[in-house]
Amino acid sequence: MPEKNKSNIRIPIVVLIVIGLLWFGSLGFFVSMWNGYQNELNQIDETEKKLRKEIDQLTMWGDWSIEIIRIHKGLKELSKNKLSNQELQTLTFKIWEISRTYSIDPFLILAVIEQESRGNPNARGRLQSGAFSGALGLMQVKLETAQSIDGLVNLSVTTEEDLLNPEVNVMIGSGYLIRLIAKYGNWKSALMAYNLGHGAVDNLLEKGMPLPTRYYDHVIHKYQKLYNISFF
Repeated sequence: MPEKNKSNIRIPIVVLIVIGLLWFGSLGFFVSMWNGYQNELNQIDETEKKLRKEIDQLTMWGDWSIEIIRIHKGLKELSKNKLSNQELQTLTFKIWEISRTYSIDPFLILAVIEQESRGNPNARGRLQSGAFSGALGLMQVKLETAQSIDGLVNLSVTTEEDLLNPEVNVMIGSGYLIRLIAKYGNWKSALMAYNLGHGAVDNLLEKGMPLPTRYYDHVIHKYQKLYNISFF
């Protein structure tokens, strides 16, 4: 039986070229789509990062705002109208700024203010004899003490009248308290030194004698009261 002729199927070169062009065109199309998709994802990622940053910023501002309101409330409570609204506002922001800059609890500063002067910016300290002790203002700072640390807070205190300025007094008093906390490493010794003088406290510590706690106890009691009052 004679063999049947086998037909060879040949695809014209032109068709192959067209198929190739279509394939490469489709590939380019999908690559372009993928790049566009990736760019869109990157934009979404950047937008998300920006939104997270804004949310974190708003949260931080919210926390700061609450802290400022609490300080203002505590300061108003302890001063009993002895400070004007302008003085309250100025001192609130100053105490908040000090607390943020030096990592000191703002309510410790408020407690010392209440203990020392009951919020009276014109308070003048008296000895048991009735004579003027030299302590002035909200935090009952003496001129010599102020002049020993005025550089620490970028102030120049030249007269006792300077210490009757509430803002100056609080900056100096807080600076002195911060220095004492740094020196002793704890609130108790620092507060006793604020009251008795660091020389007297150093002498007691060197002799191994206990520090008197009355002043410290009073301040901590006021601290706890002001801290709790300031909550909404």
